[in-house]
Amino acid sequence: MSGDSGSSRPAATNNATYTDPSSPSKHISSQYINCASFHIDCPRKKIQTHNSPKMFGSLSSLQPRQLATQVLNFALVLSTAFMLWKGLSVATDSASPIVVVLSGSMEPAFQRGDLLFLWNRGLDTKVGEVVVYNVRGKDIPIVHRVVRRFGGGEGINAPPLQLLTKGDNNAADDTELYARGQDFLNRATDVVGSVVGYIPFVGYVTILLAEYPWLKTVMLAFMGLTVVFQRE
Repeated sequence: MSGDSGSSRPAATNNATYTDPSSPSKHISSQYINCASFHIDCPRKKIQTHNSPKMFGSLSSLQPRQLATQVLNFALVLSTAFMLWKGLSVATDSASPIVVVLSGSMEPAFQRGDLLFLWNRGLDTKVGEVVVYNVRGKDIPIVHRVVRRFGGGEGINAPPLQLLTKGDNNAADDTELYARGQDFLNRATDVVGSVVGYIPFVGYVTILLAEYPWLKTVMLAFMGLTVVFQRE
């Protein structure tokens, strides 16, 4: 038995493209209700599917401001770290208040990669103290123990305090490491500071950056991408 023409059916929905009379060459994607199957006339409801250019304009206008904000935040972090470093240098009276052990010459007391904290207020250094010193003409700090001391004392005419150092894991003292013609360290000019604390292996990342220079590039690229894509 054929269906009753009066029965209700949901209207079919189709997608189509029609031509705008005001601009024959412009086609607008629209959606309309197919009324032909019901033999009735009905208006076509147009729904534009293209994005508004104003949206892209607002997004593009925000991007430079967001980028500038992230760059300023990154610069603020760097400047804060620099100020903290300088403040720590003033508090400890040391140009390098934090250093990393680069070799195994002080094992087992300190391992390679240990992070050392220095203190340089007061020039009196005892035998047995671990000090960090710079070799004259070189820019590499050395962490070794004081095994002998000479001079020192109070008064203007007192001889300067001189130190002889040695690595705990070395067979000989550091005489061969000193600058040519230098037999001992001058406590006032050669020593960066005495070790007062340490954190094991925390500084190993600096050793990796020194041994594998490409890691520096990767780290800088990662930091740059973080600044660009970070959201507030």
